[in-house]
Amino acid sequence: MSVEPGPPATPADDPALLERGHEAAVLDGALAASARGEGTAVLLEGVAGIGKSALLAHARERGRAAGARVLTARATELETAFAFGVVRQLFEPLLAGASPERRAALLAGPALTAAAVLEPGPDAAVIGDFAALNSLLWLAVNAAEDAPLLLAVDDLHWCDPPSLRWLAFLLPRLAELPVALVAAARSDETGDSGPLLNQVATDPAFTVLRPRPLGRVAAGRFLARSLARGDVDPAFVRACHDATAGNPLLLRELARAVREQDLPTDAAHAGYVVDLGPHAVARLVERRRNRLGPRAQRFAAALAVLGDDAPLADVAALAAIDPDTALRCLEEIGHPGTVRDGEVRAGDDGGDGRGPRRVRYVHPLIRAAVYTAVPAAERARLHRRAARLVEARTGDPARIAAHLLHAAPTGDPHTVELLRRAADRSTAVGAPAEAAVFLHRALEEPPPAAERVPLLLELAEAAITEDIAGAAGHLRTALRTASGPVERARIAALLGEAATYVQPTGQAMADLEEAVAALEREDGGVPAQDLRCRLAATMLFTAFASRAGRGELPERMPALRRLAEREGPGARMLDCAIAYQDAMTGRPDAAERARRALSGGLLETSEHTVTALALALAVLLLAEDPGAMPRLDALMADARRRGSLRILASVSTVRARGRLQAGQLAEAESDAREGLDAARIYERAGLRTTVLGPVVRAALGDTLLLRGELDEAGRVLRGEGPAHLLGGPRARLRLARGDAPALVARDALEVGQAAGELGVLNPAVVQWRVPAALALHAEGRTEQARELVAEELELARRWGAPAPVGRALRALAALAPERNGALELLRESVAVLSGSTALLERAAAQADLGTALQAAGLGAEARSVLRSALDTADRCGARPLAERVRAALRAAGARPRRSALSGPGALTPSELRVAELAAAGATNRVVAQQLFITPKTVEVHLSRIYRKLGISARAQLADALRG
Repeated sequence: MSVEPGPPATPADDPALLERGHEAAVLDGALAASARGEGTAVLLEGVAGIGKSALLAHARERGRAAGARVLTARATELETAFAFGVVRQLFEPLLAGASPERRAALLAGPALTAAAVLEPGPDAAVIGDFAALNSLLWLAVNAAEDAPLLLAVDDLHWCDPPSLRWLAFLLPRLAELPVALVAAARSDETGDSGPLLNQVATDPAFTVLRPRPLGRVAAGRFLARSLARGDVDPAFVRACHDATAGNPLLLRELARAVREQDLPTDAAHAGYVVDLGPHAVARLVERRRNRLGPRAQRFAAALAVLGDDAPLADVAALAAIDPDTALRCLEEIGHPGTVRDGEVRAGDDGGDGRGPRRVRYVHPLIRAAVYTAVPAAERARLHRRAARLVEARTGDPARIAAHLLHAAPTGDPHTVELLRRAADRSTAVGAPAEAAVFLHRALEEPPPAAERVPLLLELAEAAITEDIAGAAGHLRTALRTASGPVERARIAALLGEAATYVQPTGQAMADLEEAVAALEREDGGVPAQDLRCRLAATMLFTAFASRAGRGELPERMPALRRLAEREGPGARMLDCAIAYQDAMTGRPDAAERARRALSGGLLETSEHTVTALALALAVLLLAEDPGAMPRLDALMADARRRGSLRILASVSTVRARGRLQAGQLAEAESDAREGLDAARIYERAGLRTTVLGPVVRAALGDTLLLRGELDEAGRVLRGEGPAHLLGGPRARLRLARGDAPALVARDALEVGQAAGELGVLNPAVVQWRVPAALALHAEGRTEQARELVAEELELARRWGAPAPVGRALRALAALAPERNGALELLRESVAVLSGSTALLERAAAQADLGTALQAAGLGAEARSVLRSALDTADRCGARPLAERVRAALRAAGARPRRSALSGPGALTPSELRVAELAAAGATNRVVAQQLFITPKTVEVHLSRIYRKLGISARAQLADALRG
């Protein structure tokens, strides 16, 4: 939401807030809302120097006065690759200053992982991206437990990507927390995180304030106060206003120059201002710098290189001057006009509790003007020396690497080692993309020849989640450089794995085939044989994700089946791939192979095995194996514990399909939306042709269709995607909307053609024949329709799962020429589905059977069958089916009950999960942590639960749920 300024006003008598009354009032309102538990976010956006930082300072001051806990951060250009740099600025001082008891409270529950994000040790375990984001969210929740929280972030445009991702994670949850977020960003600067920054800045949770330039009258008042002169000539004011366009920072620098040179402020001296032109700050800083002595110039350059809040001792050392000279230089440069004291950082140890003195330029524009005035070669030299200084003082890998990124390559092995250490730490805190930045720079150094291939592999592993094309390029370079067949095979496996997340090319298949052939020639023992199995599995995954290699699959399968008879995790991964391929073609023993793949615990959950695990479980779902959902629930719990977005995306997508099949529509929608959110994150990272997005969109579209939300289903299914994945749901949507039968038939038959080209024959996988047959029947092409459904029934019986068989029988009944034949087919459909996990398929068959029974004059039996169908449809939340059954019941002379408005049956699935946990004794906070929602959401759910159950206390929940 964008808020335009209201009538100009000035809070109190602060010259920095001239004409900022409206903005200050919005900020005050945001702080007041957070104190009421209604979190808000305000973004101050504008050009450099317009007064954003002054407004941010106003918010901090007002927050402290109101009793809020104020956490501050300022992003810098130097630290954009410093993973969670802004988040660390916010929370490190909070933890560092906490007593042991307070620290334990702050890190309670999921927030415990935040300690490893903020204070990673040298041998820290890798934290998943989701785990890192969720732990930091709960750290904020815990910090706001006893007082409202204000997060104030300046220069958001330079924020490191992991911190931006956390802000994006926080914003949708902010409204339910006593937290205010106030951030300032330049509108003319996006740094290296443009798309991610745009995602955060355009979040609907943000109220956007865009301060306007000062008017001429306000500029005159500003100059008069800054110069402490009662009268400034209007012509001089006009010249200053024209030169600065009303920018407060430029006005302040002009006023300072006027003071330093003791210029009269009359019309005769207005030309001095005009000469500065549009680059006033740079020109003023350059004039000031030229008047400095050599040591002060070196001091100014050193401070610009070291960045914000640099220890004064480090600035002196980098400038090659002694501490006393540094103090004199500080005064010569202008303290506090140009340089001011910085903030003490967590971990500083000066012996007196205050830490070493730190300094910073008063504004990034001034630092930038000094920095760019330093010759590029000298800047690079200073950055390398600064890295050594930081290494000696703190040993912090990320801060060392931040300077090495700007240093010229020299082939130094120690530099490579330092950059790899920084990459390891970024990976450990769930920021692999930032690790890739450091590793890329390490390659440029370059590393010793023996380290090049391992470094390329590390870089590819780090880059794969953000830049799949870049990762594939690094892997191909490594593949060309690698020496032995085993090493080449491992690289090819990673390359194939990368290919499964985008539209693979024939090159990926060729690389895999070459690696397999090389391994077959190599007698590498058991490890090499297991790697062969893994490579073969990856080849199949690559083929599934595209048409590459699809045509050769039938002739490859016998050899692959023999290879999978070995023991080991590679063989079990290959079993997963073969089982999925067999399920596509409808081979009935696919489920048994999937069970073997998952047996024995050989396939541990990881980002390298998740594709195999997800496909095996998808096969079990298609076979309606009752053990599939418990396995998926366990895998989802493990994924959440690990906190890997990639694993969560895959598992939530498959589980959405399982819940949809089981008729758990609310839960299916929840899983599908979680998977869709993850898929969109991948798409923002450049994985635009991944199959993950279309798969989860299909699941969500079908779920919404069954719930009767046709418009929303249409929005979800709109857009590009493979026909065999999205065409079926689109055809079913057309059928539900009552579109012209010709359009339904066209879409459904196109799906069939696409599926056939890919060798997908199993009606449990792609459902296109039934909607096509119904549409053809409506057009009078009944014989063709019957042929399609007969083929569907034959393939369904071959596969053996009840759902597709029951669905085909129901379709045949709709095409039956006489009533008795239709009744028998429907009875058989209901009987087949009686043991199925597909509850809604059974309810739909019962609905059709009940309607047919009523038409045959068998009213009593019809009402019994229809009541059973209604009970299932209501419990599942399938509104269109429930309304159809109610209409049939009324036609049969019954008075169908309405949907439950009270009692346990009225609870939504989300409410039921909250109620069950609360009834078992879990506190609101524990419920929130287990369900990954906020405590306030739990409170809202409980208030609705109490109302629906007619109770007033938590102690009554267990009895009320039992009915």
